[in-house]
Amino acid sequence: MMNKKLLIMATTILAAVSLTACSSSNNDTQGGTKVTKSSKKKAQPKIKFYKKGDTVKVGKVEYTLKSAAKTSERNEFEDSKPKHVIKIVYHVKNDSKKDLPIGGDVDAYGPDNSKLKDYPVNDTTLDSIAPGKEADVITGFGTKKLGSFELHFKPLTDFDSKSAKFKVNIK
Repeated sequence: MMNKKLLIMATTILAAVSLTACSSSNNDTQGGTKVTKSSKKKAQPKIKFYKKGDTVKVGKVEYTLKSAAKTSERNEFEDSKPKHVIKIVYHVKNDSKKDLPIGGDVDAYGPDNSKLKDYPVNDTTLDSIAPGKEADVITGFGTKKLGSFELHFKPLTDFDSKSAKFKVNIK
């Protein structure tokens, strides 16, 4: 008796899920828009990039890019084996009223506009700093090729602010 009730309930739920999945409109259009490659490039909005040494405030946090360079450091425990590793050193000042996680607050994009994966280098910083305090942060990224990189800085706790975008050339 109990198995029969369980079977009826499971069948009812399965039917409801199936009907919900099929209940989209009957027109033949698909979601999204197909992207086609063309020889004409659309004008991209002009983005203001900062450079090494600039101090930029994002929300209640100040970032200063101190250096960005290729390093020969390799982490023997890391599974990925990138062709090149870049090491980023930046300074963070926390002007907020809460502890601020640091070390994961920068994203890097390579010369081909692909987001780079973190690569642990010596002294990689994953920590937090108290309100009103500051610290130098070290992080690394793996990349297939060198050239022009974008570094986007944004506090992990700030969902509303835009990133401070730095551009660096690494050979």
